Amino acid sequence: MRPIASLLVKLKVSPNTITVISFIITSLGIIWIILEKPLIAALWFSITSPMDALDGFVARISNSTSKFGAFLDSTLDRITDGLVFLSLIYTLRVDTLGFVIASTCLILTYLISYTKARIEGLGESMSVGLMSRYPRMLFMICVLILWGFFGKSILVPALGIYAFLLLITFIQRFIFAYERLKHL
Repeated sequence: MRPIASLLVKLKVSPNTITVISFIITSLGIIWIILEKPLIAALWFSITSPMDALDGFVARISNSTSKFGAFLDSTLDRITDGLVFLSLIYTLRVDTLGFVIASTCLILTYLISYTKARIEGLGESMSVGLMSRYPRMLFMICVLILWGFFGKSILVPALGIYAFLLLITFIQRFIFAYERLKHL
C-alpha cells in the first residue's frame, strides 16, 4: 500500500480525490449484488476495499491530513455501507425474513458507527467492539462467498449471524460509552 501511496503523493493526487474515487469504484460493487452475482461482488469488494485505507496513507505521507478529509471519508463509508445493505434488501425483497434481517444489519451498522462518532464528539475515544469497519467488510465478503457457493438459501442465515455479531458490537460500544460517560 505504501508504494502506491508514495506514487500518488508524487503525482499530487489529493487524499480527498482518492476518497471520492475509492467510494465510486467500491460502490459499483452493488451492481453485482443486485444482479445476484455474489462471487463477482465478493471479488470486487476484496479488490476495492483496501482502497479505503489509501487516502489515509496519502494524507499522512503528504502531511495533508484534515478534519474535512476525515469527515468526508467517514461519510462516504456510511453511504457505501448503506448501498451494500440496500442492494441486499432489494435482492431479498420477496423474502420477508431476509428483508427484515438485511434491514436490521443496515440499522446496526449505522448504530455502530454512530456510537463511535458520538462518543468521540464528546471528547472520548472508542476502539472497542467485535465488528469495526474492516471486520464488517471482511464478514460481508464471506457472506457473499457463501451465497455464491451454496446458493441464495444460505444468504438469510449468514446475514442473521452477521446481524447477531453487529448487535454484540453495538452492545459492547453502548456499555463502553455508558461506563465512560456515566459520571461526566
